[in-house]
Amino acid sequence: MSDRTIPVAANGASWTRRGRRLPRCAVAALCGMAAVACGGGAAPGPTPSLPSASSGMTFSELAAGRFDSAATGSQFLRIVQFVQAPNQHVASKKHQAGIIYVATGEQRLTYTLSGTSVDIHAGTALFLQDVDHSHATLPPQMSKWYFIALWPDTPQSQTLVPPATQVFQTEDLPLNALLPGSYTETLRRVTLQPGGRSPAHRFGGLEVVFVLDGTLRVEVSGQAPVQLPLGQATYVAPQTLTQEVATGSQKVDYLAYFVTQQGKPFETDATSAPPG
Repeated sequence: MSDRTIPVAANGASWTRRGRRLPRCAVAALCGMAAVACGGGAAPGPTPSLPSASSGMTFSELAAGRFDSAATGSQFLRIVQFVQAPNQHVASKKHQAGIIYVATGEQRLTYTLSGTSVDIHAGTALFLQDVDHSHATLPPQMSKWYFIALWPDTPQSQTLVPPATQVFQTEDLPLNALLPGSYTETLRRVTLQPGGRSPAHRFGGLEVVFVLDGTLRVEVSGQAPVQLPLGQATYVAPQTLTQEVATGSQKVDYLAYFVTQQGKPFETDATSAPPG
């Protein structure tokens, strides 16, 4: 990842959440001197920091869009999952702008006012403005899809529209997290090969990381590492030194969603990794 600003679509986005590690008596050789048997009392040293450069990582930017101003008062970030049968229809509803990501199957989004529609295929995403619309799953497959958005505090207690299930929600964000101004929402899909890692970096806005496959460790400066299995998420505050690492023997796929204020750098690579 490099330091640059993401282009904006017609109208759009970022944050993190919470994860955990042996010595034995051995023979150590020092500078070619004679070996010395170690005794029992030494405490293990700190975990070495990872290299700051990326390794085994690829990503694609799936969608982006802009909204003109953040809401005043408390806000939170949420991921809602929908599982729809073929031809199942979700009635028209207007809500916060956000990003739709289709994991499986195919979705047809219809805009109520114009009557136009757009098909969203598996593995792709679309920025949705706060307009009346409806969803339908195209046959023959079931569809699993997600809606990721920033919400004002008031709807937290409201019932989700069936067949929705909340899979992640942050606590209320600090009141100074999103200052007045225009913001861009951006969604990436990231793949890390086994043992791979992102570069150490800072994002200019809030970031949410959601694991689609595998197990991801999120290293965040000043915090304990967060271990995320499939279906788990976390958020990271703006300008926080962070790095993502694939753990276990399989590759990791995850979504990275961002809320970035216009005029701020989207991402800056760091020369050192978060302290281990």
